[in-house]
Amino acid sequence: MPAERFGQIGRLLEGAGRGTQAFRRAWAPERQIDTALFSAALLLLVVSAAFGGASQTNALSLMGVELASLPLLTLSIYLPLAGAAPTGSAVPLGIALAIVFVPALQILPLPFALWSQLPGRGIVIQALEVTHLGRASLPFSLAPQQTWRALLALAPPLAMFVGGLMLSEGQRRVMAGLWLGLAVASLCLGGLQMLSGEDSPLYFYEVTNAGSPVGFFSNRNHQAEFLLCLIPLAAVFAARFEGRFDTPRAFPALAAMLYVFVAIAGVAATRSRAGIALAAVALLCSAAIVLRGDAVRRHWRAAAGLGLGVAIAIGGVLAFGLGPIMQRFDSGGEPRFEGWPIVMRAAAAFLPLGSGVGSFEAVYGAAEPLSQVTPIYFNHAHNDYLELWLETGLVGAALLAAFLGWFGWRAAAIWRRRLSAGGSGLAAACTALVGLVLAHSTVDYPLRTETIAVLFAFACSTIAVWRPDADIRLRVRRSDGRRTIRL
Repeated sequence: MPAERFGQIGRLLEGAGRGTQAFRRAWAPERQIDTALFSAALLLLVVSAAFGGASQTNALSLMGVELASLPLLTLSIYLPLAGAAPTGSAVPLGIALAIVFVPALQILPLPFALWSQLPGRGIVIQALEVTHLGRASLPFSLAPQQTWRALLALAPPLAMFVGGLMLSEGQRRVMAGLWLGLAVASLCLGGLQMLSGEDSPLYFYEVTNAGSPVGFFSNRNHQAEFLLCLIPLAAVFAARFEGRFDTPRAFPALAAMLYVFVAIAGVAATRSRAGIALAAVALLCSAAIVLRGDAVRRHWRAAAGLGLGVAIAIGGVLAFGLGPIMQRFDSGGEPRFEGWPIVMRAAAAFLPLGSGVGSFEAVYGAAEPLSQVTPIYFNHAHNDYLELWLETGLVGAALLAAFLGWFGWRAAAIWRRRLSAGGSGLAAACTALVGLVLAHSTVDYPLRTETIAVLFAFACSTIAVWRPDADIRLRVRRSDGRRTIRL
């Protein structure tokens, strides 16, 4: 029996070693341009996860993320121009470029005669007349510096999206695993932050939720979103578990199962109300990915064990953390709901083109009634759709509708097929990830952090390149006839 046990452990470690070999194959030196692209994508992934967790300003850490995106952005621009862009990517590429053009056009100066005809500029014109500053050309945006910063902040997700279109399936799986590893690192950091108290030097940002496990982020809601939206990706790896420990797939599958358990506990520890609600949705999406896959039919006992383990983890979280969680849901009124009507009224004054990307803070401060002014500081609308409507008007609404139409079309095509452990399984998990982020954006602003924006772009690129024939697996028998290799 001990010898058999040691044999199982050895085979499990062999599986981990084969995972390392897959990483090396994804980083194949015989194709230097692919190696450079993959290396640049990994660099952006790691830097954005470690330093892109703040959303208020373009601080030094955010500038580091933007600089880290330059290698991948350069390759992402060069390769499509050289004809390397995947077929069928014209629509998402067009939407991505249109998103970039909006703030780029908003910082261009306009003749004063034209600028003065724009809606909502009356109070600025009065200020110019009182101060005798003349009638010089002015940018469309009411906050051009913030619009410029928003334009720079688009560089990392744009680089990840365009570069991600040219990654191989193996490279995508490696990056998905790395995202999960960095989420675990953020969770561990959050645990150390709680243990060391509110004055812990482990909090990276001055403006933060002190006393909460925020990890790499400044906001506990964004930490919760990061952990929960990766649960479907973990389900793709966990679904490959065959109930045996002597196969190469055992190690990544067991590690993915462990991630699901700790992510549930981590989201509960943040006490983010939206995070806790969306974690349940993430688990349902993960269950759908497992049930629609091929592995659950062949290894239903292992799938049942996985489901039982998740149920036990949820029960443990509820048993030990239900009280604090319920206190968060019973904590009284929500100021963000009171601010939404003010945002709607302010947006109506700037239709049809909006006030400029990044101008929310200035516009909201001018529109907020004195009777509703409180010590609570609104730097965002806590609803990305309302903020988009205020800052970009009908243009932003049209781009959002185009994206949602493309996303819905691609998601329907992916989920109509039986999900494999390869391309369609990962693509389905990415549709769940995108859906979770979009849902969270109704009550928060997760995409305004570079970490989640880059992850979102990675998921969108995976959805964009999926093809129905990507799941075809050819079986090639070795010359010695001893085993079959799946390609």
